[in-house]
Amino acid sequence: MKKLSLTIFTLLLLGLTYQVDAQSKVTAKDLIGSWKLVIDVDEEFEEAKKEVDEEDSFLGKIILNSVSGIVSGILEEIDIYMEFKPGGEVKVIVEAFDEREIEYSQWQIDKKGRLYISDTENFSTGDSDYWLMEKGVLILYEDDDERSDNVYLVNMDDI
Repeated sequence: MKKLSLTIFTLLLLGLTYQVDAQSKVTAKDLIGSWKLVIDVDEEFEEAKKEVDEEDSFLGKIILNSVSGIVSGILEEIDIYMEFKPGGEVKVIVEAFDEREIEYSQWQIDKKGRLYISDTENFSTGDSDYWLMEKGVLILYEDDDERSDNVYLVNMDDI
């Protein structure tokens, strides 16, 4: 029994270690450059479709299919780029429906290595939302420390 408990404890410890290693602090050196915002709603719509199928709701299926088509179509027309500059300035470029807007904002990294980006007119996250680096991608974490798998920034300089 002790051997089984020790094995389970070791596996849990390894799992926690992997989780800590999977996310890492953001450094200014890794941040400086051009990034593209990705909003992936396909996974969320797939989960919603499964729920509607389980409820066997015909009206729910119609509404969900309509909404998913509209949202996907709109997101295909919108690109948001961020150019992080030394000194805490970020240039936010929003390209939507053949229009282009440029705004400037601020970024900062706290002592825990979490990136915070100040809101602009066309880009905003919650006041306490932050970003962490995972395998070279900046992942959004909401204020309750919940990871958002659907919103992230990819480095355009690496592409």
